[in-house]
Amino acid sequence: MALKFNYKSIKRPDGTTVKTPSIPISLIGKEQFDTVALLDSGADISAIPRDVAEIIGLDLRAKRSPAFGIGGKVDAVDTRMKILVEKGHEKYRLSVPVKVIMGDYDFPILLGRLGFFDKFVITFDQSQQKVSLKKISPKR
Repeated sequence: MALKFNYKSIKRPDGTTVKTPSIPISLIGKEQFDTVALLDSGADISAIPRDVAEIIGLDLRAKRSPAFGIGGKVDAVDTRMKILVEKGHEKYRLSVPVKVIMGDYDFPILLGRLGFFDKFVITFDQSQQKVSLKKISPKR
């Protein structure tokens, strides 16, 4: 069975609105943080802002290293985050590698290929503005 989601409207900094392949998730830590995350097939790894990492209690004491993206080079801390993706009776808990982007950057939570895309067959239907996730069975 597949989890199916409609694209979500997000407001850009310039005030315009765009529909994106974003899905509702819960970040699990010392606090549960319900939010929406953008499925980013261009991202090697997931990324979250520092303030979100602090809310869920991620350890940010690791050495900083550079992260590269559309915004250029930024300082980041490599760690893992626990996420919950669910709809109806289907529920998936994952621990995914994540780059916590240090500094005051305003960007949506990004779910990247490593640790997320490789757990699902993901179908983007741009014409219908829908995305579906079908869990891949573990190899024996």
